[in-house]
Amino acid sequence: MNLQLVKSLGIKITKHKLAILKLFDIHKHLDANKIHYLLNEKGGNISLATIYRILSSFEAKNIVIKNNFNDSQAIYELFNPGEHHDHLICIKCHKVIEFFDNNIEKIQKLIAKKNQFTIVSHCLNLYGICNDCDKNNE
Repeated sequence: MNLQLVKSLGIKITKHKLAILKLFDIHKHLDANKIHYLLNEKGGNISLATIYRILSSFEAKNIVIKNNFNDSQAIYELFNPGEHHDHLICIKCHKVIEFFDNNIEKIQKLIAKKNQFTIVSHCLNLYGICNDCDKNNE
């Protein structure tokens, strides 16, 4: 994440905010509990409430996107303007896989045109069982 961009959005950079942003450089999708675990495992001393406040401020400034893929915790990912992707979500382990398919994008545009509809944005989430979980059931 570009720190100059974050600063230009009026966000004061603290050690906790910087630590959270660095985690997103390593992990594409994180929930607050995972962030809490990873930071405290490294010797950080940050409360879950602080993490939620930081994520909320990041979301308000479009630094992160909040996804609700299932009934559990919200999953956050860095917002990348100009980049689009969709998600495959495992219903067993909750792994999230990003993908982009030009054919899907074309079909969506055709459907919109056929229905005289202008797409402003969209998100496509496909739910299933990942290969790792499928192998564990054999």
